[in-house]
Order: sequence, then structure tokens, then C-alpha cells
Amino acid sequence: MDPDHALLTRLRDLAETLPGDLAWLTGPPLRADGLRDLGERLCCLGADLISRAGVLDEIAAARLPSHGWIPECGPDPGRRLTHYVGRGEVRLGLIYFASCGAGCFPFYATDPAGKTDRHERCEKCVKEAYRLMSVPPAPRDSARSS
Repeated sequence: MDPDHALLTRLRDLAETLPGDLAWLTGPPLRADGLRDLGERLCCLGADLISRAGVLDEIAAARLPSHGWIPECGPDPGRRLTHYVGRGEVRLGLIYFASCGAGCFPFYATDPAGKTDRHERCEKCVKEAYRLMSVPPAPRDSARSS
């Protein structure tokens, strides 16, 4: 059984048995053994879910461009801003959130024409990118001439 299927099976099992466990646990008197058993089960499953999420985040982050900039979602490609998503955690499946909160299309590499460079960059994301890199932002006039 693959790891994702095993995790989903454990989640389904928890969903099916939890109502009965809670009814048994909340009836007087509280039982230490029942609380411990459920707590250990939840902790173990939670740790496994977090671990798997970390692996999936690493896989998704490896597909992001090394420069960390991807275009926002929207119908008009000519007017899209490029947002900074960096190399942090990716928790949104096929859409990423930029540091300013904008939803961005997955963009797995810079095309030969340098398409991402043609998009206007979001000012909030530029400031956040420079803050994260601890580099002072370039003055606006010199940034446009380059």
C-alpha cells in the first residue's frame, strides 16, 4: 500500500471510530487509559500527516523557479503581476500564495524567452523578497532602467 493510501485509510478509520470513542470517553468517569490511547493515536497520525505534507511541499517547491517569482492567476496574461513565492512551504496544491497573499499560477521554470521577466512585479512582494534576502531594495528609477 502506498503511503498516501495508508494515511487516507487511517484518516477514514479515525472518522468512523471517533464518535464511539468520544461517547465512551465522555461518559463518567473519565478514563486515563482511553484518553491516553486516543491521544497517542491522534499524535501518531498527526506526525505522519505533517511528515508527508513536508515531503509533498519539498516536491512542489523543487518545481518552483529558483528566482521565486511566478505570475498571478488571472484571465489577462498581459496584465499579470509577478509575485514572490520564494522557496518556503507550499500548502495550496496547484495554486501558490505569494508573500502579499495573491494567488499565483504554478510556474516551474523560466522559459527561454524569459517570460517571467516581462511581468510587472508586485511592490509588496519586491519589498518582502528584499527583506527575506536582507538586501536593501533598489531605487525605483534604477530598477526600471535595468
